[in-house]
Amino acid sequence: VRVIVRALPADVSQEAIEHELVKINHDKSIHGCLLFRPLPKHLDEEKVCNTLSPLKDIDGITSASMASVFTGSGAGYAPCTAKAAMAVLHHNKIPVQGARATVIGRSLVIGKPVAMMLLGEHATVTICHTRTKDLAAVARESDIIIACAGKAEMVTADMVSPGQTVIDVGINVTEDGRLTGDVAFDEVAAIVSNITPVPRGVGSVTTTVLMEHVVEAAEKSIEA
Repeated sequence: VRVIVRALPADVSQEAIEHELVKINHDKSIHGCLLFRPLPKHLDEEKVCNTLSPLKDIDGITSASMASVFTGSGAGYAPCTAKAAMAVLHHNKIPVQGARATVIGRSLVIGKPVAMMLLGEHATVTICHTRTKDLAAVARESDIIIACAGKAEMVTADMVSPGQTVIDVGINVTEDGRLTGDVAFDEVAAIVSNITPVPRGVGSVTTTVLMEHVVEAAEKSIEA
């Protein structure tokens, strides 16, 4: 896989960044584009994202790609992190069909899409967030917990039960410089049956999913 980095200045104009994406859309030698976000605040991020062709949207940031996740049409590409969380469940043969799944987080990057993907595989899904009342009680009743609220170590021992699978998608840096997820790993790992660490957990799988999308996009371009 050949990688081209197109670094634009922080003060790039809306017109300039959209023009760059249009050029990428028309460049047949480029099969996928990964747009790093958040963008500078002066830019209309939604408009920028939707300038990218869904055919090259390998991280599921366009409205068309996101719509395919919610409708289950299979068109486009799902956000890589959401798909990686599902891949971890599949690889470890964690039953999804009929399972009670709690997703803690509601972003379009991971929370909402992974909830739809779980629902698509016939799980019973509850979407929670940092303002959910009695979140601990909801989480304890789940078979699967996906932690993706972006709050360091918010999932603690009192929120989990034996036999559960906990997928930690969070990436946070504590005041003392530690890299940690949304789950208090040591205390939760002592109770649940399965848990992913941070780092060296879902993030590693996310990179693999991204490469899978690039290859798939390249194959589709050849078939077209």
